[in-house]
Amino acid sequence: MNHAVTAYLADLAARRLSRSRRKQSLHALERLTTWLREAHAIDDWRAVTENHLREFLVWLGRDYLTAQQQQVKAASIKTWWAGIRGFFAWQQQRGRLLYNPAEPIILPKVERPLPQVLNESEIARLIEMPDTTTSLGLRDRAVLEVLYATGIRHGEAHRLDLFDVDVRAGRLTIREGKGRRDRVVPLTANAGYWLQRYLSEARPELAAGKLWGKGKSRKVRRVAPVPALWLSLTGTRSRLSDDRGMCAQVCRGRGVERACAHLPPLLRHAPAETWRRPAPHPTTARPRPD
Repeated sequence: MNHAVTAYLADLAARRLSRSRRKQSLHALERLTTWLREAHAIDDWRAVTENHLREFLVWLGRDYLTAQQQQVKAASIKTWWAGIRGFFAWQQQRGRLLYNPAEPIILPKVERPLPQVLNESEIARLIEMPDTTTSLGLRDRAVLEVLYATGIRHGEAHRLDLFDVDVRAGRLTIREGKGRRDRVVPLTANAGYWLQRYLSEARPELAAGKLWGKGKSRKVRRVAPVPALWLSLTGTRSRLSDDRGMCAQVCRGRGVERACAHLPPLLRHAPAETWRRPAPHPTTARPRPD
């Protein structure tokens, strides 16, 4: 059974499906394989019937617990089921199965609440919170401005490289975005201003490794150059977890706690009329300390 799963995942990778899709499919198929062996001693996909799969779905929703000892949400079950359905359809197409036992099973639609939207004053307060007198604060401000101005996804911003940015032309090139397609998005004047400040003032310090360590242990360390746009303290590409921590730190305790968990999506869903924020005049920008 594991050989078929490995071949299916290799096929997904060859079709350039996202890593997230492959990871979710692997997780779901591992749960199904384990359950079939323990509950019915099934070691061959040809022995799986529609009733087995319906019983598995009942077990998932009623008895299965996550690592946090919580029941699986309906949305997660539906995501896992999509991977399982795709796996059985793939086996049938390859002639491994005579029929697809998952085809007749259709899960009910999961209702999704409308996304929260921050108002203009809340958005302005959040974006202006990073301390732009420091290199990291200037980077965080530029990240927030770009997310807000372009509406790109958090992962897309994380993968940006230097050659994807054209501040003079006011555009970003998003490579392998949703659907593995490239696209070009415009930059507002305000986002371009903060991005240019980050590129000219903060990124060189981060790329040179000048901010490693704390207190007396801080010293310049040689760092191999990387093409990433957003850099961490170590001069390497900033991690997604670092960005999420920055978002939580920015908004926590500032009267907008509802934004802490999902700040990038909230910025993505911001009302279009709040995008028209003028760029600050260079003479009004806060000076950097010597």
